Amino acid sequence: MRLWWEFALRTSPLCLSIGLLWAQSEAFRAPTPPFEGLISYKIKTRGPKAEALRENDPPTEMQLYIQGNRYLINEASSSFAVSRLYDPDTDWTYVLDPKNKRAFKYEKYRRKAENVPAHYIGDSIQILGQWCYGFRVQKPNEEIIYYVSPKYRVNTQLFAGKKRAQAFFLNEGLYGAIPLKMIRKQEDLTIEVTAVKVQPMRLDPASMRIPKGYEVLGYDYRR
Repeated sequence: MRLWWEFALRTSPLCLSIGLLWAQSEAFRAPTPPFEGLISYKIKTRGPKAEALRENDPPTEMQLYIQGNRYLINEASSSFAVSRLYDPDTDWTYVLDPKNKRAFKYEKYRRKAENVPAHYIGDSIQILGQWCYGFRVQKPNEEIIYYVSPKYRVNTQLFAGKKRAQAFFLNEGLYGAIPLKMIRKQEDLTIEVTAVKVQPMRLDPASMRIPKGYEVLGYDYRR
């Protein structure tokens, strides 16, 4: 016979929260085949600073291609597109310039992202029919909320020792889960990146490498 205080303890908000946190961590640690394919996102901005940002034609959509520990991130706006390809063989992220068949190692003003651990916040939403769980990254001047599903993940062991692999899905605390929604909050500005389509597929290995004939340069002076 269960004692009343034992039942009360097990059903207290604190214990339920701890139990849910444990269940979520176990779900993300469970073996899952690594995702290969394409995830397409839409990007929206809001807040007092959003209009000024839109004057600079920021990206409004993004495509993420993943194959093993190779990834390609395309960002597109109405007048400018940027493609960043991570090559694990060299441990570099290259900015591709298809028009002139060039690849650059460095970008002007782009700094190394700080990998602040993400923590589960007990929130969940549905995105594209999948339950996604909220994780928060708190920085001094920025808060980021990631919504991730255990179904879409990378094998983080493949990125071990890769110092320049800095994709958002490699943030510590996400268990390698690929966010289907990201909310970045800064003073007077909120940026929402939301997946609109997930396409698991086998990618052509050649599409995840610097194309043959490209000139590799050190510095992207275009911006």
